[in-house]
Amino acid sequence: MYTLSELENRRTRRISSVNRLHKEEFSQYLTPIEIASFMAKITTKYCMIKDTIDILDPGAGSGILSCSLISELKSKNRKININVDAYEIDNSILNELEASFQIIKKYTNISYNISNKNFISDVGSDILWGINKHYDMIIMNPPYKKIGTHSEYRNVLHDIGVETVNTYSAFMAIAIKLLSENSILTAIVPRSFCNGLYFLPFRKYINNNTAIQHIHIFESRKDNFKDENVLQENIVIVLKKTKIKPKKITLSYSKGKDLSSFCEQEVSANLIINAADNQRFISIPGYNQSAESVPLIYSNKEIGFEISTGPIVDFRMKDKLAYDVNKGDIPLLYTVHIRNQKLTWPVISKKPNVIILNETEKVKYCFKKGFYILIKRFSSKEERHRIQATLISPNDISSEYFTVENHLNIIHCNKGGLDKDLAFALAAYLNSDYCDNIFRKFSGHTQINATDLRNMKYPNLERFKNWSE
Repeated sequence: MYTLSELENRRTRRISSVNRLHKEEFSQYLTPIEIASFMAKITTKYCMIKDTIDILDPGAGSGILSCSLISELKSKNRKININVDAYEIDNSILNELEASFQIIKKYTNISYNISNKNFISDVGSDILWGINKHYDMIIMNPPYKKIGTHSEYRNVLHDIGVETVNTYSAFMAIAIKLLSENSILTAIVPRSFCNGLYFLPFRKYINNNTAIQHIHIFESRKDNFKDENVLQENIVIVLKKTKIKPKKITLSYSKGKDLSSFCEQEVSANLIINAADNQRFISIPGYNQSAESVPLIYSNKEIGFEISTGPIVDFRMKDKLAYDVNKGDIPLLYTVHIRNQKLTWPVISKKPNVIILNETEKVKYCFKKGFYILIKRFSSKEERHRIQATLISPNDISSEYFTVENHLNIIHCNKGGLDKDLAFALAAYLNSDYCDNIFRKFSGHTQINATDLRNMKYPNLERFKNWSE
């Protein structure tokens, strides 16, 4: 029997021979053999093994995922009949894909078909006309690129009842439509769909049509596609085409692609997707961190605060910005004004310190000085906490009014200051290890969106006060 190491060697050669622009054009980052083999194993774990198996590998690349799955299936039963459909739009890798299937065919009997077609537009059209095939297993490492509002993809997806904003989630949604009942989709994809307003329709689609069986989390985002300089945080997710929801979902964890420090646990499905959550956030607790000791039941509005993105987009207001502070100018706060969770204003930097506004603009853009909390919208993955909350007081602002640039979120009360006790307690809670663990369950990326903060649940006021003591 052949070894998959031959395919891995060819993957490595391909990576070194293809330039960066080509990779970016096709968003083509080939799956390492360790991850491909792991994905094959968990796919077969959750799928019924029949005499004949139909497999789909969309965005197949060099075929390492489908070949790994074939190898895993044949190790369980040599007599299985396997049919593979592979879609790949990049002409330059088709010979590699063909060679991969030819290699595996020397050792075991399979049938395969390579389609040099666009998976979204061509298969979407097949679905629209009701002429699409169905599959027992789908395994994928789809491309990830934003889908423009007026793009061809958006129109095709709309016609088949899919609303999403990225090619990777479009691939997943189409794949779900192609699954036979009780069949399995396994994908390695960015974690960004787990939260955020833009992916809400996609999360609802997953929830309405599938059941999550397994999620694997990589602790390091640097290691998985290190040889291709990709820092995207990915997860492996296994979905089953069924209306029956499991009571338990398997979570597994590893440091990186070599699956070192591997561990696994089963957790209540309600901890992953709360049926009462209208946003359908997919929460992924850390290992042995599923229990919650503090009840999180209140929305921000029920407690008495609001969360907004900073209203000033500076490149649209260049003529109103200034570096030197004069009497009557409005302080404009940037991330550069925050150091070690303290506000320092003004500072000498490449960013302005003030903005010049008329009375009408003050009403629209400004906050009256008081107690507020500022949160950076972008954090480093390597920082201890994703949420970096900075408390500002009336003494920190020299002017009666101030405003905030778009890379900061601001917590306020109807564009006014917070109650002092609430402000101190809330800042302490947001900067706590406990809050960080809660936030990381559903947010895998480094953006801290106001929408996510609004959709979080919070302890009651007394709990807040306890955090600040």
